[in-house]
Amino acid sequence: MKIGINVMPVPAPELASIGQRAEALGFEGLYYGEHIAVPMTLKTPYPGKIGYHGKVTQLECYVALGHLAAVTTRVRLATGLSVLPIRHPLQTARAITTIDNLSGGRFDLVVGLGSIPDEYDAMNVDYKTRGARMDEWLDILDKLWSEDEPSHNGRFMQFEPIGFEPKPVQQPGPPLYLGAYTAVGFDRAVRRATGWYGDINSPAKLREVIREFEPIHDKYGRDPASFKYKLIHAAGVDDLPSHDELADYADAGADCIVVSPFQLEEKDAAAKLEIIAGAYAPYLQP
Repeated sequence: MKIGINVMPVPAPELASIGQRAEALGFEGLYYGEHIAVPMTLKTPYPGKIGYHGKVTQLECYVALGHLAAVTTRVRLATGLSVLPIRHPLQTARAITTIDNLSGGRFDLVVGLGSIPDEYDAMNVDYKTRGARMDEWLDILDKLWSEDEPSHNGRFMQFEPIGFEPKPVQQPGPPLYLGAYTAVGFDRAVRRATGWYGDINSPAKLREVIREFEPIHDKYGRDPASFKYKLIHAAGVDDLPSHDELADYADAGADCIVVSPFQLEEKDAAAKLEIIAGAYAPYLQP
């Protein structure tokens, strides 16, 4: 099992140095999530463990990862996660393939439906269509990655044959992880993705999730060993996994734990990174 790190709260002036140091220390990946447009007043309460709000300082995730691609050489770079249905798929595809090419094929695409319905309103996207848009946007990405002159005629988007170069370095495309907590989302992950990405805070919960996936693997004849579990542990709260918990996560079937040691508006990122690296050294690969 490997350890990634959520770098979203790291201040912009420190992002490059923190990314370089995390790479040197042996973290598996640098993860940067997103919310594009969070209304100041939410009609639907934020469902996460922290009070995410419109004033949270946050960079554009794909631009931030492109910045990190330029200053690192080995560490994986990943969204964590990107709210794909509220994005324009062609523009997002350009960002994805740009990072994958600039990094020499080190990009992982982690996407989900998001957790703030009000954000869909702000982006002028119908929240009720989020699942259908996810499926169609993934279809478009598949075409862009593989076809010489891709075109599309779908429910939400149509375009005549276009040029799309360069293709991703990684073929048939960057590894895809889907964040989901519903039966439909789990089904989509097995059908379409490298694996599942979830906010998990205990090995027991991971075991429950893996049991829920078992009949879906059987349904599609997929080898469970080919499906990866990448987890962001207790995002946004001061609850880092212990050594015993890490061993239990590995035994349960986790492939990667993304730790989230930084507070929103982090003031002491460099020191915290060293502490975390010291605590998790057996799982790092310098």
